[in-house]
Amino acid sequence: MRGSVLGSVRMGAVLTAMAAGIVGLQAPTAGAAPACAGVVVTKVEPSPTLTGWSENVGYDAAGNLWVSRILENVVERRDRQGRVTARVRVESPGAVRRGPDGLLYVASGDSPINMLPGTPLIGKVLRIDPRRLSVPPTVFARGLGMPNGLAVDRTGDVYVSDGRLGVVRIRPDGSIDRAWSAAAPKNLSPNATVNGTGVNGATIVGRTLYVTLTTSASGRVLRVPLADPGAHSVAADLTAPLPGVLDDLTQVTPGRLAVASTTGQVHLVDLATRRTCTVNVGQPVTAVAAVPGSTGRLVAATESGALLTLSVR
Repeated sequence: MRGSVLGSVRMGAVLTAMAAGIVGLQAPTAGAAPACAGVVVTKVEPSPTLTGWSENVGYDAAGNLWVSRILENVVERRDRQGRVTARVRVESPGAVRRGPDGLLYVASGDSPINMLPGTPLIGKVLRIDPRRLSVPPTVFARGLGMPNGLAVDRTGDVYVSDGRLGVVRIRPDGSIDRAWSAAAPKNLSPNATVNGTGVNGATIVGRTLYVTLTTSASGRVLRVPLADPGAHSVAADLTAPLPGVLDDLTQVTPGRLAVASTTGQVHLVDLATRRTCTVNVGQPVTAVAAVPGSTGRLVAATESGALLTLSVR
């Protein structure tokens, strides 16, 4: 049932965007960002199962890749050779990110069912100790709607892109910082800055949080100062003058973001100049993560469950 609902919601968003002028898996239309030079897909690792939809990816301190298999309710660990070495049960997992304590923080409840008005706020953030997988995940925070993207700052504050509540900050003790969160961008509250709906990906660069909108009139990425969330602004419009369907994002090289799109692209954004470019990868991309110890290498998750490795110059 979850796969049916999740697929229907994602497909609805894609069809809406396509009807407005975005044609997935094709070259960008005139007016959109130019094609990226020097970006190539160097490896494609097929999905291990038919239900392997890879919703998100992240690395632990040892360099193992963790993959959220949302339809299978697990996050799997892969070693540097790509071998699956562990599978940990997490209900509807979203982003998986390493905190300053070495633990992995995982969004749980990343299901469109949790977007329905009047339903309980059952979304959570869990913690996994990658060094002690015999210990089940523990609950770090409760009371979320549809937690999707996630980022952890150097002091242990956790920032969640919640498809129902908007951007939420969680203190290191697991309590929600409601004053901060009230000033941050909201879901289903469009205005001149939030020109769409569904906050999705989250990544921190310096003292700024960058978040994507799942659907927006221009493929928008927002800039949210950690010290003043009410001062959020536009970081980039990736598909203007066309609408866009974005997912997760990460910093791939200093000052440069890589942004996933479920219409089959990865967008690159220079934060200083706001220049953007686009590379078509041939299938819907759900998340991207920078490969540790490398410069300009990304792993991308996809709706098919395949994992792609990209080289970015």
